[in-house]
Amino acid sequence: MEEVTELLFVLSSDDRRRLLLELKTGRLRLTQLAQKLSATVQETSKHLARLSDAKLIEKHSNGSYRLTAYGGQVLGLLPSFNFLSRNREYFLSHDLSFLPPGFLQRIGELSDYQYRAHVSDMIGHAQQVVREAEQYAWLMVDQCPTYSFNPKHPEKVSVRALVSNIRPEVYEWGRATFGDRLELRFMDNVKIAIAMNEKIANVCFPNLDGRIDYSSGFISNSLDFHRWCHDLYSIYWDKSKKIFPTGINTATHTLR
Repeated sequence: MEEVTELLFVLSSDDRRRLLLELKTGRLRLTQLAQKLSATVQETSKHLARLSDAKLIEKHSNGSYRLTAYGGQVLGLLPSFNFLSRNREYFLSHDLSFLPPGFLQRIGELSDYQYRAHVSDMIGHAQQVVREAEQYAWLMVDQCPTYSFNPKHPEKVSVRALVSNIRPEVYEWGRATFGDRLELRFMDNVKIAIAMNEKIANVCFPNLDGRIDYSSGFISNSLDFHRWCHDLYSIYWDKSKKIFPTGINTATHTLR
């Protein structure tokens, strides 16, 4: 624990974190780093000494500084801490424990986001995902949505829907709209909502009681945000059960 305490102390300084970020782009000398911090050479030198003692950086024989391999790995984790701390109040009441291995460590990929705190915003964005899709639209929800979609190009867009509760009328509408370009899959206890196309994505996390909270969430068109949602969706999709037209009992509204 002493090593962790020391690392957290080193990283607690805004200036030292800034130095790590500057060195991420390549080797820099003391005077260059001092200029970037708008600090004196003496102050910058003290910060660099702390970072060197923690093995996060090292000094090259020509006098320049660079990240160590260890420093690069630590730096890669900072966006996740930053994202969680910026949204502390949200995550005090939302659960991430269900995420597959690695996705909590990668949650910093969601850092370029817009936060929405109203259910109408999240529903509207999900509709936008399908409406503006040019190649595909992927949805993951605990129940088939009751709101309507109006895709601009239904003849071109393929749709995936991963749900834990089947409503045959919605399925039948989807088949009528998208034909063979719709694929519906079932998975017990879906805990996260994702709506995405080839450009934009949104995500809603569950409350502490395990139910998806559609009243708030995160949306973005950033590549990192999109990749996180894409990779997570793909894992759940591969684990789900494929549903064909004969897989739904229209009389009981259940899976056969």
